[in-house]
Amino acid sequence: MPKQIQPVHRRQITKATIDRLLSMIREEYWLPGERLPAQRELAEALGVGMSTLREALQSLQTMGILEMRHGEGTFVTDQPNDMYDRLVEISLAMGETDLQMLFEAREILETGFAFHAANHATEEQVDALFDILEKERGVIDTDQRESVHELDLAFHHLVAEMTHNKFLTQIDDTLFNALDELIRILPQTHEGWQLHYEVARGIRNRDPFQASEAMRTLIEASAARYLPYMTRHKEMKN
Repeated sequence: MPKQIQPVHRRQITKATIDRLLSMIREEYWLPGERLPAQRELAEALGVGMSTLREALQSLQTMGILEMRHGEGTFVTDQPNDMYDRLVEISLAMGETDLQMLFEAREILETGFAFHAANHATEEQVDALFDILEKERGVIDTDQRESVHELDLAFHHLVAEMTHNKFLTQIDDTLFNALDELIRILPQTHEGWQLHYEVARGIRNRDPFQASEAMRTLIEASAARYLPYMTRHKEMKN
């Protein structure tokens, strides 16, 4: 009996569109405050349908990366804040390790952590991961910044521990020594929390590809939101 071929779900197409747009924003196809091409033109360029593109744009607006203005178009969010000055200060304090390299390292390493976590995590660890998320959602509601930072860091550490690979966890320690201050000042939002939840869901489903791609989306969303501001503010200071 031939194996049943599973259809490509619309959600997968939408997610791939989100990932492509995130990558383009990160690579500065459009700078903060700039308008994206008209939706029909953008859909044709990406090779997707209008409904798929609208879903992707709406998701990116929810993440705080895009702003859809009625009658004007879709713009990369432009929200100046002294937080970005602090990002520049952290980048300079890191010396040779700048934020661009840090996000690249995160994408390489943490997608791998999530992939192997889906294969090797114990049920107790999965329960602990969702417990962290439940606590984090509560402290986001009450704006407890220090607690959010600690829980966010604990989430990423636990994903690395789920690999049950001592070499990977040693790399994780080095990565998060550099990332600690960055996570501390980046404000966690409900949208960011949802991206973390998708990673955890992939791990719980024992689906390494779902988990790693959810982690990639999370990291690219962070990079797309903050790196352009960091670059622009750094240039203004020079």
